[in-house]
Amino acid sequence: MDRTGTRLAVAFLVVLVFFMNVTPVPAQAPKVIHWKGQSFTPLKPVPFGPFGPGQVGAAAQLWAFTDWLKKASGGRLVIDWSEPGAIFPLGDFDTVVGKNVVQIGYSFGSYYGGRIPETDIETSGVFQWENEAQAFECMHKYGLYRGLQNVYAKHNIKWFPFHSDAIVGIGTTFPASNPASVKGKKIRAVGMWANYIHMLGGNPVPLNWGEIYMGMKLGTIDGWIAGVQAVEDLKLKEVTKGYVYSPRVSSALVNLLINMDAFKALPQDLQELLERDVPYITYALSSNNFNQGTWVLRHGEKEYGMKLYTWSKEDADRLTQQAVEEIYPKIAAKSKGCAELLEIVKKQMRDYGRIK
Repeated sequence: MDRTGTRLAVAFLVVLVFFMNVTPVPAQAPKVIHWKGQSFTPLKPVPFGPFGPGQVGAAAQLWAFTDWLKKASGGRLVIDWSEPGAIFPLGDFDTVVGKNVVQIGYSFGSYYGGRIPETDIETSGVFQWENEAQAFECMHKYGLYRGLQNVYAKHNIKWFPFHSDAIVGIGTTFPASNPASVKGKKIRAVGMWANYIHMLGGNPVPLNWGEIYMGMKLGTIDGWIAGVQAVEDLKLKEVTKGYVYSPRVSSALVNLLINMDAFKALPQDLQELLERDVPYITYALSSNNFNQGTWVLRHGEKEYGMKLYTWSKEDADRLTQQAVEEIYPKIAAKSKGCAELLEIVKKQMRDYGRIK
């Protein structure tokens, strides 16, 4: 072997010995970011029917989302949820999240509508959409998504819609085969739903959620307006004789509120993950809620004798137009943002031939 070959062989042996004696550096565990959050709905509702623990109501969607986020982020973003009211009152979601007391909230816009009136449109109003597909399209094709994000950004909040697809109608103790049957009746209703009951000639009663059962039993109210799952959640199956499920008043869109500073502090790839995927994940998860509502309707009819009412298409079309003419202007008058967002909704409604 010549001198050059000898030098190369020696150099190779030196390098080999060096690497044989170097202890491998273990890969660093990813930094885990823990966000503190509060839910507007109980995290462990009582199971019913074929829906077991963790599969009931809005909580089921929240747990599925939280699990997805942990996996999609590679375990780097974890949310520690608290029960409703455990950290702050339900009416304070916007201020508490905006101040970063908690980094994320699972909420319903009507809780703080007095401070952010645009939530009247966010929560899917009265007859805004016939189904959740229209709600999703209005968000992302017509511009409602960006419009609402801009509204919340003024409060230091990153906003995402959390599609609910709840079947919102009227539960009754009386026959309700047509809109005229509601006239003069006392119906538990709040927010825009109260406006709808008033439009029908009924008397809206602002009863607390947990008081509906006794109100029905004692005759304080003749009915209630909410998602049909209340039949099981509040045991209203024991006092409700009928349910008007068509026309569907609303799908009760809920939301995720994220503190803007906490959002911007995330690694860039996690910000992009949330921006890109959250709207689609929450839309996909809404099918679970709709399926539960459908089960409650059919089970209530079969097992509890709850009469299901469908008003005529003529009545539904008339009421939709009436709501646009009587209720929507009241909402538009609340703020410039309300007026602008309602025009987006009405544009879609006209495109589908639902209003003039």
